[in-house]
Amino acid sequence: MRLVCPNCDAQYEVPDEVIPSEGRDVQCSDCGQTWFQHHPDHMPPEQDEDTAPLAPEPDLPVEGEERVPAPEPKRRTLDPAVSDILRAEAEAEARVRESEGLETQPDLGLDVSGDEGQSEEAARRAQEARDRMARMRGQDPAVSEAAATAAAAGSRRDLLPDIEEINSTLRSTGDRQIAKGDPAPDAPVRERKKRGFRRGFFTSLLIVAVLTVIYVYSPQIVAAVPALEPVMTGYVGTVDQARVWLDSHVTSLLMWLDTTAGA
Repeated sequence: MRLVCPNCDAQYEVPDEVIPSEGRDVQCSDCGQTWFQHHPDHMPPEQDEDTAPLAPEPDLPVEGEERVPAPEPKRRTLDPAVSDILRAEAEAEARVRESEGLETQPDLGLDVSGDEGQSEEAARRAQEARDRMARMRGQDPAVSEAAATAAAAGSRRDLLPDIEEINSTLRSTGDRQIAKGDPAPDAPVRERKKRGFRRGFFTSLLIVAVLTVIYVYSPQIVAAVPALEPVMTGYVGTVDQARVWLDSHVTSLLMWLDTTAGA
């Protein structure tokens, strides 16, 4: 359809679907004039000639004055960006009308036959608009509708997680942990046990070292602290007995090993 600016007579060629059936406000990109444009299929009824306002008389040319022909109005093409915006708004309005037509409330006890008719009409108009858009793009309307349906179904499927993908991810993660030698869940317990064993072992070595130092330096300790002489004497005697017992058993063990090796 053609849009003509009432202010500067600029002309624009736009698709019919960018103007909704109830009309809309448009703005001239040249002078900024805004006016209400009706859809070509839903133009308001024309006024009768009797009731139509009288048009102002044209200015008569002054005698002797050369009449200059009016310049032909410029024919402009609509900016592609503006056309895309108008087309997007028309599609959005069509979707809103379609969604509003599908909303019913049968629980209120109202007659919904009229609403169903309106919803069917809105759906039909939306489908026609989509078909026109597909034809403008050089596509088959049936193929375009099937692609839109498949895309909607795919988007709904994408909302749910893929169980097989989750399982494969879990399995691969477990395999990587085993391959890399990652610690098992009970690793902290084993680590605590190892630390406890090391702590006990080094504590035992420390005690043995302290007792050995006391045994070796017992004369110096008694000389420094005479009150400890009875305790140190008993301790040294016990250690000497342990050394004799250990020496006899080690000697017996060595003799048994020599006898076994000789046999």
